[in-house]
Amino acid sequence: MAQFRTRKAPLDGILLIDKPEGLTSHDVVARVRRGLRPGVSKVGHAGTLDPFATGLLVVLVGRATKLARFFVDLPKEYQCTVRFGVRSDSGDLTGTLEETGKTTTLEAIEAVVPRFLGRITQRVPMTSAVKVDGERLYKKAHRGEVVETPVKEVEVESIEILEFDAASQALRCRIACSKGTYVRQLAIDLGEAVGAGAHLVQLARTGVGDLRLDDAQTLAEFEDALQRRTPGDERIPGLVLPATALQFMPGIELSAAQVADARNGARFPGGPQEPVRLTFRGELVAVYGPAEEGNALRLLVKL
Repeated sequence: MAQFRTRKAPLDGILLIDKPEGLTSHDVVARVRRGLRPGVSKVGHAGTLDPFATGLLVVLVGRATKLARFFVDLPKEYQCTVRFGVRSDSGDLTGTLEETGKTTTLEAIEAVVPRFLGRITQRVPMTSAVKVDGERLYKKAHRGEVVETPVKEVEVESIEILEFDAASQALRCRIACSKGTYVRQLAIDLGEAVGAGAHLVQLARTGVGDLRLDDAQTLAEFEDALQRRTPGDERIPGLVLPATALQFMPGIELSAAQVADARNGARFPGGPQEPVRLTFRGELVAVYGPAEEGNALRLLVKL
């Protein structure tokens, strides 16, 4: 009979890290990897945050790095602050700032917000990692080059105005949007729509699908917890097991006899028309998806 064994301390899963300002997403991954060696060598993340941004970074550990694409595809939520009356060549506070001498009002902002809801097009910022002529845009921007950037479609579910301070021309808002949405470009576009110009001065990612910033640990808390482990303790502080992290997917519980078939890539009849997690005794075995032909599920990722 097929068997599916577990380690004493799971070494595969995801960590919810509250990224501090000033670090790149790669910096966070490097520090997590350094803390987990030699027990774990593979660490990655599912969606970059700019150095000036804070908030939820989904860090994948061990074999769970294979699952990155499923988290990247999830919708995102942000809280941000937009300042009107000042443009930035990068769209945020890290760029060269230029005052426009113009101001706006809450009423004017509320009037233009509906233009940016639903399926919209965005001009990709020069600071993005998108390639044009075989080179990433941010590399061109660092040399002072300006080129026409691509346009992409994104989905903005909601823009909730939390507060507007007329004196400082600062707008705080909550944004729910699809993957790939450039919040800094939304700030730029809002500023142009009201005729005052604007840039992003603060950005925090508060949600990735059902994963919440409220459930995250800071990088310092994670590192402190590692330091407090006793010799021989391999437990990873805050680790969320793959089957739990993927609960946004429909699930199929396998029998013991089906585990080997799943790990060998056998197809299963029927199933939903979306990725599905296959588990055995609560542990993730594989992620399957609809086959291109016929009513069946095929292997996408094996753990």
